[in-house]
Amino acid sequence: MTGLAARLAQDRRGAVAVMAAVAGGLLCLVTAAVIDLGVLVLHTRRVQGAADLAALSAVRVLDRGEVAARSAADRTVQANVAPEAVVSVTTTLGVYTPDPKTARDQRFQPGGAANAARVEATSPAPMFFVPLLLGRNKVVVTRRAVAARIGGAPPKAMIAIGSRLARLDGGVANQLLSGLTGSKVSLSVMDYRRLIDLDVNLLGFFDALAIDLGVDVGDYDRLLATQVDAGRALKILERLAGGEDGGALGRLASASAGVKVRLGDLIGVDVQAPDGVRQGLDASVSAMDLIMAMLEVGGGQRQIALDLGVQAGLADLRTTLAIGERPNRSPWLTVTANGQPVIRTAQARLYVRARTAQSLSSLAQVELPILVELAASEARLKSLTCNPARAVEVDVRPGLARAVIGVVDETRLHDFKTPLSPKPATLLSVLGLVSVTAKADVEVADVGFRPLRFDAADIQAQRIKVMTSRSLASGLVSSLLERLELTVLGLDLGDLTRALGQLLAPLGPVLDGVLNPVLDLLGLKLGEADVVVHGLSCPDQQKSTPRLVG
Repeated sequence: MTGLAARLAQDRRGAVAVMAAVAGGLLCLVTAAVIDLGVLVLHTRRVQGAADLAALSAVRVLDRGEVAARSAADRTVQANVAPEAVVSVTTTLGVYTPDPKTARDQRFQPGGAANAARVEATSPAPMFFVPLLLGRNKVVVTRRAVAARIGGAPPKAMIAIGSRLARLDGGVANQLLSGLTGSKVSLSVMDYRRLIDLDVNLLGFFDALAIDLGVDVGDYDRLLATQVDAGRALKILERLAGGEDGGALGRLASASAGVKVRLGDLIGVDVQAPDGVRQGLDASVSAMDLIMAMLEVGGGQRQIALDLGVQAGLADLRTTLAIGERPNRSPWLTVTANGQPVIRTAQARLYVRARTAQSLSSLAQVELPILVELAASEARLKSLTCNPARAVEVDVRPGLARAVIGVVDETRLHDFKTPLSPKPATLLSVLGLVSVTAKADVEVADVGFRPLRFDAADIQAQRIKVMTSRSLASGLVSSLLERLELTVLGLDLGDLTRALGQLLAPLGPVLDGVLNPVLDLLGLKLGEADVVVHGLSCPDQQKSTPRLVG
């Protein structure tokens, strides 16, 4: 027995047959699984293709109503999966917004004025061998697709920051433009109104400018590197206006001759936006906005003395304005990577020295020096909505600002690279016996962007909306006078401080009324930014092509 057992243990005959049988069984199982997996993949692709075609079919007949769209989707899915297959189709109509800032799965929203359709198709895939192994005779496959009407171009809107002559004063505007051009400018209030109301398409203007300069149209890199005479540019703008300016552009062109503007300092392009330049420029702005931006850029850091006239309660008023470049040499308008524009105001310093008409306690008139420093404000498009209702949302950041009652070196106003250090102002000094000094400081420190929403009515009416800083509740000068700190040196005159406060308090609204028109000309306000949407252009959905978007 021992020998027999040993021989059996050493005998290898028949081992291959056993292994072959086991391997063959496994191979059959794998083959069955692969076959069913292939059927499942093929069926999944068929259902996905049917859902894609159904979504496109539904969008093509949106104009015929919801019933027609659903019916088209049902027929398309059934025909493309298999006429005899069991298929469930759910079609939802809604609005698709191609906003890159919105998560892809959130761009389609059911309801509203539909421009898109979402189709969900469900069908069981037939299984041949899996039921024998798992006891399941089918696998349910569900696939979705979203199609939308997409026009040849995305929605476009143009914004402006700064009310620009909301309280129009032709005399002040002429002084400012004379200072920026270095020549005498004499336009009427009606001339300025025409320039404000005149819309200029930036793309058309820059293409016309390129032709005049001998630059290939569309070669924006070369165009923006070109320096142009502001007078020459305004002559081109005059031709495009077709007489709607009433001759104002011609007179401004003559006055602006010799002012050199590098176009890249006026319009900037994000390095990632070479294909979005035309989109960003294909929008309209007010001619006055374009003129002011051009002269602010070309005029350099100028210091301008303004004659604002003598106001009620004042014996004398002297005002000096300094305009600086935008921060970090940023241009007036920048086309961002996604083709949307960002607009900035200039920065400015305004120094006012006012002398009261009345004397204080029969001693002397009071001198009041005020410095206003305003940084650039910014506005950028946040979102554009065409359906179900037209709307534009703008992100706005009022510029940092500061107002001070104090004395500064007036010759250094134009040096924006060096901070000014105001000293306490001597409001009153009588024979060396009594001296009243004062200081006050208001600083607006909001630094973040906040949204403003413009609906269709706002856009149609060109309604100006104001983004106000949380740091400033009342007028500029009024806020300063409320924070005035007085120091009396010399004789003790009892109620002198109270009398001074009573004398200065009425001047707050007066000086606010004097300064605001000047700041309006520059599109600047202390702690505020005025924003208007010049229009919203939506693609014609009737001429658009249905496309798969999800």
